[in-house]
Amino acid sequence: MTDVVIIGAGMSGIACARALRAAGVQVRIIDKGRGIGGRVATRRAEVAGQQVTFDHGAQYLDQNDDTATIAELGEDATNHWHLGDGTRGLVGSPEMAALPKSLARGLDITLNTRVTRLTEDGPRWTIQTDPGALTATHVIVTIPAPQLGALLGDTHPVVQRASGAVMHPCMTLMAAFDGDRPAPFSTQRDCQAVLTWIARNDTKPGRSLVYQTWVAQADPGWSAERIDANRDDIKAQMVDLLCDALGNDPAQVRHAGLQGWRYGLVQTPLGQPFVAHGTLWVGGDWCCGPKVQDAWRSGSSIATSVLETLGSSVKALGSNGL
Repeated sequence: MTDVVIIGAGMSGIACARALRAAGVQVRIIDKGRGIGGRVATRRAEVAGQQVTFDHGAQYLDQNDDTATIAELGEDATNHWHLGDGTRGLVGSPEMAALPKSLARGLDITLNTRVTRLTEDGPRWTIQTDPGALTATHVIVTIPAPQLGALLGDTHPVVQRASGAVMHPCMTLMAAFDGDRPAPFSTQRDCQAVLTWIARNDTKPGRSLVYQTWVAQADPGWSAERIDANRDDIKAQMVDLLCDALGNDPAQVRHAGLQGWRYGLVQTPLGQPFVAHGTLWVGGDWCCGPKVQDAWRSGSSIATSVLETLGSSVKALGSNGL
């Protein structure tokens, strides 16, 4: 019997699982987190009794063929966001996290389960998890490349081949102000600043307008130097920087939160959609590029390769695996 297990419930894992399921392959996804989507994520907070949200990971999807496919598949949870610079992007609605939830509907996903080791035992793989061990004939791993060594060992061939991908941290600030505050812009990108990206989250479709909500992401180098520093200190620094950019007084901040993405940005992609070795595949956005659609493309490509290995006959798999 063929047992396919995917480790990682981000966009790569979801894309791969959808394609395999569409081809009649039983597949199970395991993820250590409480939710799915990886960095396509949303943070919720209560401010003076009001619920607000922050898209604190991926901000939007650029317009291209992969994005069009994702929009069609998750049409009940998408909308377009006008960035304020004359362009628009695809966003999850009413929050970014709604998109992976829609795309993963009907998939077999086990959350809160950390995988600690992968071992090949003849024709099967043993997957060690905190709750116990399970086995599979085929394994797909869609976690960040720097984390592969902990599962497979640093000398494993796929770990060696994946080491060419470079990922950097990203410190992300979430801040709320009163809704009547003046706002100098909706989005601002400045590669020379510490806060390289600042976006007014409440301008996205479906978001609460009770408070003015902002997401600011810091320069990768600045983030790398502080990823293990005291989070309260980093948050205070980023609040000051955001207020300087907006012309606000830090005392006017009604809520502030911080997320440290240790592997938040793909600096140098591997340049190929996945790495395979026997019945093991590894992939993710780090293979193809820094965008959500890059993660999707990697997962879809893995599914095509798995189906070829299984000898499945699929009439029209297509580039998105459906």
